[in-house]
Amino acid sequence: MQSATKKNESAGSESAALKSSASPAKKARHSVLLITRDDALWPQIGAHLGKELILKQVDSVDELLTAVPSGQAALVLWDARNQGDAAAVLSRMQLHSPRFAVIALDDADRAHTWTGPIALRQVVAHLPVPVPPGHLKIALESAIEEVNARVALLGEADAAAPGAGAPSAAAPGGAAPSTRKTPWVAAAIILAVLGAGAGTYMLLRHSDATVAPAQPVPASPVHTGQQPARATVGTEDKVDVLIEKAQQAMLERHFIDPADGSALTLYKNALLLDPGSGEARQGLQRLAEILFARVQSALDERKFDVALQSLETARSISPRDSRLSALDQRIASLRAELGPAQILAAIAAQNFDRAEQLIDEAARSKSLNPAKLTQLRDELRQRHAQADIDNLVKLVDARLQQDKLIEPRNDSAVYYLGQARAAGASAAALQPETQELDRRLAQTVRADIDQQRIGDAERFLADLHGYGVPAATVAALQRDLDAARGAQAATPVAAPQQPPYLDLAQSRLSQGKVSEPDNDSALFYVNQLREADPKNSALPRLSSAVQAQILDQARTALDAAQPARAEALLQMAAGLGASADLTALNQRLAQAKLAGAGPQEVSEGDLTKVRGIELDYPSGALSKGVEGWVNVSYMVTAEGKVTGVKVLDSSPAGVFDAAATRAVSRVRYKPPLQGGKPVAVVTKLRIAFRLAK
Repeated sequence: MQSATKKNESAGSESAALKSSASPAKKARHSVLLITRDDALWPQIGAHLGKELILKQVDSVDELLTAVPSGQAALVLWDARNQGDAAAVLSRMQLHSPRFAVIALDDADRAHTWTGPIALRQVVAHLPVPVPPGHLKIALESAIEEVNARVALLGEADAAAPGAGAPSAAAPGGAAPSTRKTPWVAAAIILAVLGAGAGTYMLLRHSDATVAPAQPVPASPVHTGQQPARATVGTEDKVDVLIEKAQQAMLERHFIDPADGSALTLYKNALLLDPGSGEARQGLQRLAEILFARVQSALDERKFDVALQSLETARSISPRDSRLSALDQRIASLRAELGPAQILAAIAAQNFDRAEQLIDEAARSKSLNPAKLTQLRDELRQRHAQADIDNLVKLVDARLQQDKLIEPRNDSAVYYLGQARAAGASAAALQPETQELDRRLAQTVRADIDQQRIGDAERFLADLHGYGVPAATVAALQRDLDAARGAQAATPVAAPQQPPYLDLAQSRLSQGKVSEPDNDSALFYVNQLREADPKNSALPRLSSAVQAQILDQARTALDAAQPARAEALLQMAAGLGASADLTALNQRLAQAKLAGAGPQEVSEGDLTKVRGIELDYPSGALSKGVEGWVNVSYMVTAEGKVTGVKVLDSSPAGVFDAAATRAVSRVRYKPPLQGGKPVAVVTKLRIAFRLAK
């Protein structure tokens, strides 16, 4: 019999593409589309799917109809709990694709609701929640048969056709393809399905008229703290590639091994390039769900190495998960059998603080001898140092990909390379990154020399001495610079070459380099042109265009409650001349300063929630019957997201703090408005934890 661990691993197929076609030489693979906002259903169902099924979760029927082409064949698992108008939803799905085979997931006591739709073949089966694995297998087999029958009657979906049931194009030579059916048969099938849908619509409307609409259940995000910056356009392509590879790794069940090609590593690398990638964070969260399920089954089978590795990796992804406490208690009861394995698993998952805590506990309890403790401490120290170096090297690679060689000073390839050297990385280990950085820095200097930007080249070359660039490379660049300076000095005075400031300014403006970097931006070249040729006919128009872009940036900074950045931008714009927009923005800046530093504080009751608070009652407090409250403050961003959650006070102290912080972090609001524009605000809230009476 297949082990529980193997079953849980099959959940990785979620990330595959939404396709049901397969090569004739292989067994057909079917898409299983799970419609739910309940993240607990995903591993519950995915753990029991075979390799011939590809699982994909969407939050709503609207998302399903947007993501799946019209007429696509698929198995649809629909979480229909608390649906107010199930008949209308079923009709929409069947109108979108008569090749859908729908399985309804609903409470066990509502089985009677689905008798009519099942009889009319609009629903294949009803499954109670939680889903019994045996019932799921039978329902999926029936749904596969239903999909195959509908495809046989209606033909494969034609991607080029506007409708779901459009006939296939003729094969070469005039022969009709094998899937093409007599037109009246296809039409009859579609009419029958739509007729059944209409009948079901009337039946269900009558039986479920009083059911309340479903309330959304927010997914638990990976805790990130401060709102991250968005990725650049060039970076987004690289992030997409990493996420596609991670999804393929999930499909192939390479969750945490091998180290370089696992879903864990690929998702984390995507977050290095774009810390704001919601898709990467969602992928990590689903990976954690799989790992938590694997821990339970591996412990049941006494496969302690698998259980510990999965547990510590899940902890590294979701360190505040409520299941960790119970699993840690279960592991503690097995500590005599585990020996140092738990500590080694924490080290392997790079949970170094956790490993140090376990070593200290082993020392206090004297469960390990002093020699073993010393060996484990040495292993922890070496692996921690190596992990720091590895992370710094990854940051060097990421900044090289983003072309952030020197700027910003504390987040550039040069900066992280210096940090890696200070952390103890050997020259041999850093050789690939060092050589690539040297090559790119030398390219920058030579570009300045080629474009006769002698001053820029001199300043850049002077900086290279402090970046660890080989002396031979610096000397060669210095010779090229001296030669360029000599050639420039030898140019006849009567025919000086006008630097191409106009072209450079227009080029940087088109590239979006309005004011940065300091010596290679549109603003820089406009100022150079004003000094070299103040009567140039193109100067007024170009100055106005650059100023308009800078003012747009200043306006955005004011909207985001960043007065310091706005002031710096307005000072740049003022150097290009007066304008009505500049005056208006300076007035806004003055008002913002009068209002005080930081976002305005508002009452939480004045904000409109679009995703409410969902509390996870701490298991320890629940078992002891403890109630309490937590006062928190936090910022609501201009996008309506919550960030910077701080606990102000709580009772009992520390009991509910983590649960309250998690709950508030998941709340979403309509963007706060000020003067009709979205702004960030600060608010406070008391969260009460009360037991049901």
